Amino acid sequence: MSTATATADDLKARADTAFKQGRYEDAVSLYTDAIHEDASNPVLLTNKAMALLKLHKYAAVIDCCNAALALRPANVKALWRRATAYFGLARHSDAKRDFEAALLIEPSNKALSAELDNNNRALQAAKTHTTTKSPLHQAIKPPRNAQEFERAWREYHESAELLYMYLKLIPMSDLPALFRSSLESGHLSDISNALEFARCQRDDHQFAFDVLTALAHVDRFALAVLFLDRDDHNMIQAIINWLGDNKDLDIESLVKQYR
Repeated sequence: MSTATATADDLKARADTAFKQGRYEDAVSLYTDAIHEDASNPVLLTNKAMALLKLHKYAAVIDCCNAALALRPANVKALWRRATAYFGLARHSDAKRDFEAALLIEPSNKALSAELDNNNRALQAAKTHTTTKSPLHQAIKPPRNAQEFERAWREYHESAELLYMYLKLIPMSDLPALFRSSLESGHLSDISNALEFARCQRDDHQFAFDVLTALAHVDRFALAVLFLDRDDHNMIQAIINWLGDNKDLDIESLVKQYR
């Protein structure tokens, strides 16, 4: 066994322990270090993807699973976890493709079948969304104060689509008062999912630009950016690069603020 493999195994063991203890951010960091030691092991990537799922970092999950599938195409865990991330981003057609691919490999997996059924229901609901909104969608209202904002955030933050819809209702000039001094890197992580939904599902450049611009005026913004982990930072950088494709938007200040 090479020194690098032994080091990767040690880091994986520590990451597994952190995951079991619910220390998901620590687990992600340790799995990342293990991958740097042994980039040929898809288990490290799928384990990191699972920890990222616990943190609702869907775009980073997709990146991990893509890398795992490049190493082992018939990887059920990578397909499953990528499908779950797609579901979290309301990319139900993509999720359906991966759930079905995983079931071709494990056709008797009842848990996979149940998740595919759940995704198919969401896909059907999305097709009728333009004419009929769900009760939950109809219930989303802009916050009247910081306390309402915080309560709604706890309810919506796990769904990229709902958080996108919620933020769309809020004047961006209100964000500093709503966040007050409570902005954390975790909020930016949640927002990156909503921005990814805006990019992939709505092609909504203006929303993403307005949100990223407004966040720079919130107290503790600089500290929140400083403590962003690598995956979240890379996701926001990718979104800023996407915004750069729109020649009507000046992203120069965003590049400096989120570097």
